[in-house]
Amino acid sequence: MNTPTLAEKLGTTARTSALLHKVQRLGLANVAALEWLAGDVAKYSGIDVKAGIRGTERRLPEEVELVLFRIAQEALRNVWRHSAATKAEITAEFAERMTRIVISDNGRGFSPPKTLGSLPRDGKLGLAGMQERAQLLGASLIIRSEQGKGSVVTVELPG
Repeated sequence: MNTPTLAEKLGTTARTSALLHKVQRLGLANVAALEWLAGDVAKYSGIDVKAGIRGTERRLPEEVELVLFRIAQEALRNVWRHSAATKAEITAEFAERMTRIVISDNGRGFSPPKTLGSLPRDGKLGLAGMQERAQLLGASLIIRSEQGKGSVVTVELPG
């Protein structure tokens, strides 16, 4: 794994800040915010990233949108850094009593831990951070992956 240069770190920080301001203005549910996130990842990774919405878009409390956005951002970062994927997709799904964010890729996949509680011990710090953020919202994080078949990260938020 290559250590990023200071310029790369600063560029990443600036992009992250810009993305967070965008999601605060537009909301996670806005197609433009998801497309902007997908486009940013595609630009810097070369992965073909698509974004979409299913159901009727609605605003969530700003803090909730921000946490869901950060989970999606980390999931796409993992796709970029670890999966060797050529395609990824992020979808926000809105149902009457549930909001779901799904991030999937066609990468090499991995063997997820048996329990999400073992993520930090297994060195899966990005996944552990996503789990902690999901728990803050009362949401569930579901990780499905299989060697050679890609991965799917799903965040389900009741209400």
